[in-house]
Amino acid sequence: MIVKIGDEIDGCAVDTSAGGRLSSLVLAGHERLLGEPASGIEPSIGWGCYVMAPFVGRVFEGTICWHGRTAKLPLNNGRHAIHGAVFDVPWEVAAQTPGSVTLACTFDPARWPFRGSMTQSVTIERGHMTLEAEILAEEPMPAAIGWHPWLRTDGADLHVGVQSDSVLRLASDLIPTGELQAVDERTDLRARPSLAGRRLDDVFVSVDSPAVVDWPDLELVLAFERPVAAVVVFSHPQAVCIEPATAWPDSIRLVAAGRNDTGLVSLEAGGRLRASTSWSWTIKPAAASESQRSPGS
Repeated sequence: MIVKIGDEIDGCAVDTSAGGRLSSLVLAGHERLLGEPASGIEPSIGWGCYVMAPFVGRVFEGTICWHGRTAKLPLNNGRHAIHGAVFDVPWEVAAQTPGSVTLACTFDPARWPFRGSMTQSVTIERGHMTLEAEILAEEPMPAAIGWHPWLRTDGADLHVGVQSDSVLRLASDLIPTGELQAVDERTDLRARPSLAGRRLDDVFVSVDSPAVVDWPDLELVLAFERPVAAVVVFSHPQAVCIEPATAWPDSIRLVAAGRNDTGLVSLEAGGRLRASTSWSWTIKPAAASESQRSPGS
């Protein structure tokens, strides 16, 4: 089912059957999300904007070892698991207004070995959108939440700003080693550089809010607060993904290896993890002037 909220200027569509993801996001009258899978990307993860939970990013060989318990997750990224257990499953509509929708789902034991459920909500109004998610544990479990938007470029030269001076060192298969390294000429996004010529698939840590995406006509500000602890930036010829998350990818393994700064949360039975990100956008003066010009003027 497709649930539409907002209006034709600032509005979105939520596909309840595809992980409750945003299948469309119209800002200032223009579509900003990829509505079909990006080329060369696994179709289930390559479009829209979806919640990643109760783990984010890649899990090495789909294996989790936590509090003496070992389990295998379904592999959906080569020999690894990626992006959680709820991004492609049906969600139920729990509440809806003209400008908001709240969805709910229960974790499938075939996808996640710990009993629990979660909700997510989307609220949109003129110039502003809030994405919220919450995990409820029915038994002790590790937990993380993130969002994965595919923001379309439409061939434009986008600029992206991320306020971080450190990224995770990644192995060749993009699994974090647990080491940190300083940003370099390619990964330093603090001055909001152009993405032209940059190939990014990097995990920025100790990030200060907000991240910013600049289209020629629009500035999009993605604000967040703790427990968001990292932002992944992935560039693709058709889109850029700016992914705020409460924990690092493969954080369960990294915690077991001795890292205590991954952002991973350990929930007891009845415990909750909540996170949100707030997006606001502004039409740039030149674009606003152009849109106000009458035909033939």
